[in-house]
Amino acid sequence: MTTTTVTLPDELHASLKRVAEAEHRSANATIIVAVEQYVRARDKRAAVGAIAAEVAERHRELLDRLAQ
Repeated sequence: MTTTTVTLPDELHASLKRVAEAEHRSANATIIVAVEQYVRARDKRAAVGAIAAEVAERHRELLDRLAQ
């Protein structure tokens, strides 16, 4: 496990504490959940982008004809 220090604006820190309390988690656990969700979403977008690029390349001729 790695320790990372994050400096949050006061307003965001207060919001984080409220969310953590409402979800019966620590602020640390809430940050971990948020980062996991963010990273997972970015990975999904990258995978979809790669698939779209592959499909576009594979069907370039057809797409060019359709664009005319």
